Formats: sequence, C-alpha cells, structure tokens
Amino acid sequence: MARRTQGSPFAPRVAVFLGAEALSAIGSWATIVAIWGYAAYEYDATPADVSLFGIAFALPGVLLGPITGTVIDRLGAKPTLVVAKVIGVLASLALLAADDFRTLALLSALHGTAGSLSIPALQTLPPRLVEESQLARTNALVSLTDELAIVLGPAAAGIGIALFGFRGAFVFDAVTYAVGLLVLPLVRLRSVPLAAGEDEEPPVRLRDAFEGWRLIRRTAVLRRTVACTFSVHLLYGTALLAEPLYVRDVLGRSEQVFAALQTSFGVCLVLGGIAAARLGERLASFGWVALGVGASGLFSIVYLGTPWLLVAFVGVALWGVATAVISGPSRTVLQRATPARAHGRVLSADFVAASSAELLGVVVAGGLVTALGVQRTIVGLGGGVAVAAVLLARADRRD
Repeated sequence: MARRTQGSPFAPRVAVFLGAEALSAIGSWATIVAIWGYAAYEYDATPADVSLFGIAFALPGVLLGPITGTVIDRLGAKPTLVVAKVIGVLASLALLAADDFRTLALLSALHGTAGSLSIPALQTLPPRLVEESQLARTNALVSLTDELAIVLGPAAAGIGIALFGFRGAFVFDAVTYAVGLLVLPLVRLRSVPLAAGEDEEPPVRLRDAFEGWRLIRRTAVLRRTVACTFSVHLLYGTALLAEPLYVRDVLGRSEQVFAALQTSFGVCLVLGGIAAARLGERLASFGWVALGVGASGLFSIVYLGTPWLLVAFVGVALWGVATAVISGPSRTVLQRATPARAHGRVLSADFVAASSAELLGVVVAGGLVTALGVQRTIVGLGGGVAVAAVLLARADRRD
C-alpha cells in the first residue's frame, strides 16, 4: 500500500496536508462572510461600504503579485506558506479587537495579504509533492480545497455566528491557520528536475520579479492560459454584482432563491472538481482549459440571461461544472510550460491576472448593468468570453 501511494496525492502526509489546506480555506471563507456581516450589522454599512471590503481583500493580490512570486522562488513554497499562515493567525485574532470601520477594513487587507502569499505558494507545491504522473490529479485536488470552501465556508460562518457571534468565525479562522502551520512540517518536498540549460539560481535582483510576466509574454501556451484566466475571472467579477440584481429584478424572487442558486453552483462546482480529480491527466491540456472557459461564457448566459427560474438553475449548475474544468488543468499547463525556478513568479502572475480581472469586473459591472440591464450585460460579456476561448483554442491548434 505504501508503494502504491508513494509520490501520489493519497500518500498519508500529502493527504493530511491537503485536508489541512481545505480546512484553512473554509476558515478564510468564513471570515470573509463574517466580516461583511459584521460591517453590515455592527456599523450599518452601506452596499458601497461593504464592497470596499471586497476590494481590500483583492487588492493585495494585485499589488503584491511580483513580490510574492519572487519570495516563493527565492525562499521556497513552504517558508512562504509559514509566513502567510502566521499573518493569517494574527489578522484573525486582531479582528477580535476591531472596534471601528477603518480597523476592520485594514485587517481585511491584511487577510488579503495572507491570501496573496498562500494561494500562489500552494499552487507551486504539486510538482514538488508528487510524481509527474500524478501532477494533474493533485492540481485538481488542490483546486477542490478551494471549491469545498466556497460551499462550506459560508456554512461554517453561519454556525460560528449563531453559536458565538461574529467573533466566533474569526476564532475559527485563526484555529484553521494554526492547524495548517502544525501540519506543514509533515510535508516532504521532492526535487524538481531542471530543464536543459535552466539556471537554478534563485531570483535576487529587482528585475527578476517580473521574469514571470516576461516568460508569459514569450511563451504562447502561458500567454493563452493567463488570457483564459483573465477572461473567465472578468466574468466572475461581473456576475458577483449582477447575480443578486438578476434574482431581484429579472426573476422577481426573494433572497432565499438567490441563496438556493448559489448553493446549486457550489454543489456542482464540488462535483465537477471531484470528476476533474478522477479524470486527472485526461483534462491536463490547454484545449480543455479553453473548453471550460468557453462553456463558462455560454452557461453564464443560460443562467443570467433567462427570465425563467428553472432554466436559471440549469445554467448555474452547468456553470459550476465548467468552472471546475478550468482551475486544476490550467495550473498543470502553467507548471509544465514554466521552468521550475520560475514557478512562483508565473503562478503569481496568473493570480494577479485573476484578481485584477475580478476587480475590473466588479467596477465595470455597475455601469454596464445600469446602462444595459443584467441580461444584456451578461449576454455581451459571456458571449465575448466564449468567442475569446474559441479563438485561443484555434491559435493553440495552429502551433
């Protein structure tokens, strides 16, 4: 049994580590939900005020991306995760003493800083955790930790708030970060073979911080994969603002229906993630990434472009499955096309692209929805994302 699992995501040490990361992701989502609720109920925050917390969470990922990638490639993914988790513990405990709106916003940014370090660091680990033959499956399982958090994080926040108030969720998050810290020493990393002529010297100069972007610009498959990331996250950011307005104004339904639609998306996202992990290597190509992005564009139209509730449920469920096809396979493509010494900088650049696109989507969506309405906005943007995916896939086949 030990031989069969050695070098696989099911090896005991790797499985425990992935379980701890799933728990940490759930705690982080619980804190996001709790902070938004805390601001709304304790400080009577307006929708614009609450949106500032979303920006505070996302902005560090955009601003710190080049630095984060350099830190990962210089120090290693494990030490970077240690730093991120220590920051997370301190930020979560500090929320217990937050007594004004400004402090809450600053601590949200500190949580965003922890995420901007931990997410790219975690994404660089699979090539160093498992054998090459298990890489695609492991990336899908790492993505599944986030997908589970989307479903279980709000539930954990609800339970913590119901039992202990908003601060219960903050304590839960600190505990999950601490569990991750305790588990990290169990992780044993494998050496990643260097490509012929590859320099193994770690980045030391300021210009090295942008090596990830230079590699993306020079390498077609990296450029196309990051373009897919940007496109689909622009759609996610727009939908973040459009969904509640769609349920209220187009469907004419209550917040319970909105919650049910979100639950459907989350459940199908997790089911899609499980399927992606089972299929593993069969999805590990740019063609599948482009297919997932194109399907996301089309299914967003089925979801938010219809006035019929049943069709909306079908669309949101299929969108969840399509989203699961993108995450793990795209990281496998990025890792395989990138020199091992630059994994941190390229994956951090991909994270910057995702965070920037979501922020842009939130900002642009307000004006577009006001001018065009929810349905026309999503039809235009979803259709554009689908067309972009087709063009990128055709370009990839020509190479």
